[in-house]
Amino acid sequence: MESVPVLPQMVEGSIQMRRIGGLGFPVEAMVDENGVLAHLGRDSSVWIFFGPGRKVRLADGTEWRIKSTTSGRHIVPIIKSEEGTIAVSGPLFAKRSYGINLRRHAYTLIPLGHVGIRRPGLWSLRRHEDQIAAVEDHERTIHTTEPIPLAAALLVFTLMTHGIPGEGDLMPKRD
Repeated sequence: MESVPVLPQMVEGSIQMRRIGGLGFPVEAMVDENGVLAHLGRDSSVWIFFGPGRKVRLADGTEWRIKSTTSGRHIVPIIKSEEGTIAVSGPLFAKRSYGINLRRHAYTLIPLGHVGIRRPGLWSLRRHEDQIAAVEDHERTIHTTEPIPLAAALLVFTLMTHGIPGEGDLMPKRD
């Protein structure tokens, strides 16, 4: 039987993903005003969706992996620890819109503005109808108005960068 993971740590304020290394671990750090929240290994769609996953080491030494699982006909990013699944994501019925679910929290990540060949520059993380974070893709920064789980922040960056393979199949077809 799978044990219940400990409630993920909450983060708030401005959270940024910064490049800090070259070829070894870590290559990126997630930071806030107080310092490093997590170190991350190499980011790659192949590693996340088909390989061993992206290694994440939290500031307290806990290790997670950003991996994938199947959800219906899609392969979706998840965060796993030794204790089990921390967070899972999934496509919504709009292009580049996603759901992020944790044991006690659920969010939607939607693009604001143009969605086309280019990635949107601004995103909104919402709980129900309330925007709780604005996300700047080009600056790789989340600005929260209330605390959010660190795992949700990690999935925000993963979904913005890689999306969900085959999500275009969700869009209605014109006759």
